[in-house]
Amino acid sequence: MHHREMMPNPERLLVIAGELSGDRYAAALVSELRNAGPVEIMAIGGPLLHGMADRFLGDCTGFTSVGVRSMTNMRSIFKVFDVMETAVAESPVRQAIIVDFPHYNFEIARRLKKNKIPITTVITPNFWIWNDRRAAKKIAHYSDKIVTIFPGEYKLYQSIGATTAYFGNPLVDLMPPLPAGVQRPHLNDGTDRPIRVGLFPGSRASELKLLLRPTIEAAAVLAERSPRFEFVIPMARDEFRSWVDQELTRCQLSSVTVAPPLTAEQMAALDFAICATGTMTLELVLNRVPMIVLGALSPLSYWLATRVLRIKIPFCGLPNLVAGRQVVPEFMQSGIQPIPIADAVCHHLRPESQELQQTHYSELINILRGESTSSVVSQIVSWITPSNGPQSIGV
Repeated sequence: MHHREMMPNPERLLVIAGELSGDRYAAALVSELRNAGPVEIMAIGGPLLHGMADRFLGDCTGFTSVGVRSMTNMRSIFKVFDVMETAVAESPVRQAIIVDFPHYNFEIARRLKKNKIPITTVITPNFWIWNDRRAAKKIAHYSDKIVTIFPGEYKLYQSIGATTAYFGNPLVDLMPPLPAGVQRPHLNDGTDRPIRVGLFPGSRASELKLLLRPTIEAAAVLAERSPRFEFVIPMARDEFRSWVDQELTRCQLSSVTVAPPLTAEQMAALDFAICATGTMTLELVLNRVPMIVLGALSPLSYWLATRVLRIKIPFCGLPNLVAGRQVVPEFMQSGIQPIPIADAVCHHLRPESQELQQTHYSELINILRGESTSSVVSQIVSWITPSNGPQSIGV
């Protein structure tokens, strides 16, 4: 519960986030909304929204998944949606803001539209990656406004006539980009300086099931090659700690620190990262940390995507998708093997490889900033507040 003195006649808004990254974006939007005027926030989200909401309806961020969804998770999420539906019927809201809730956007919209609640979508599912115009049109059909955070995402929704905008990526507000020029150690630099490698196998159980073991096995290979390697695994959720400890014990890897989520300063102090595809890869770009990206679906999800739906995705990593070409190395599906990953880490630690990747990072940061020099979050809030009429802004 957000404790504060309520201002007269606050506007009641429903803010919904389905991912931990979306929870972070949504919390930034709520903070800016409060700066703009009196609001009462009803929310579904993660720990940040929980701390900021006037009425918190439930946390779904631990149940979302990559690929095929489990019935257990769906039941848990639908219970929260039932609470939401009752809450908005009893306490009408002026507007609903859905932030990054893949798989469940349509179900949320169906329930909200029964109560004739206007919907703003902030960050759409990844339909833009495989140019799924049919699914994008469904998002546009129920959304009064759509805020996008990638140029390719904006172009898709603009092309189908949606009321949409792109102001840049909010991450540049939440984690201001660092300048280039940091000299990181490498294996042939003639020193014994530690090489700090961040291991980011994902924040969801479905990701950890696929990526935790090969990530730790790759770290074990690196540790055998040089005692200079030190590792940190940031844990977003305590319930996964025993799982991580079990894998560390299995690999007999002792040079690892399991830590809470890293601050920007701690992340910037890393020398390299092995990272699951997702928002974390962009945070590493903003902090100028060289990386390798891992992307995997369950065998069933991958078979359905490639054999049944015939989806063709050129890259799995967001940096590569945003750039439109490979700017960071990535491994997918059966290619995720410890020794090739360790080989790639050693190769991309070399000064010439780091220099090239930093050049790519500068280009990516310019894309993520957008064209404006003002706050991305403040521009979003100004555009989505009901007093502003429809418009289309972007690159």
